[in-house]
Amino acid sequence: METKGYISEFMGGGRIVSHGKITDLSSGFSLPKGELFSIYVRPKVHSEAIDVVLSVRCYQDENAADAPFILNDWSPLAIAEIAANASILTDYDIYWGSGQHVANE
Repeated sequence: METKGYISEFMGGGRIVSHGKITDLSSGFSLPKGELFSIYVRPKVHSEAIDVVLSVRCYQDENAADAPFILNDWSPLAIAEIAANASILTDYDIYWGSGQHVANE
């Protein structure tokens, strides 16, 4: 498969150097300059579920597609964008983390 660009040593090594909380998914989520990120999905109340499915576009993807995310753990996916899904934040807190510096804008 053809590759598109370079994933930093930090991202490749799983080191998070910038992070934050996603508070609005009504029109999707991406970082300001297209930086790649991972997410941590945490249920707001006790849940027997082990995962949740979100539509995301990863680094090598042209379009968003459904992907499972294990609850209470950082995902290994290199995400470029999360598709709009306003309702998920009712039941889950979602945090982003990146292997690149992300300026607060």
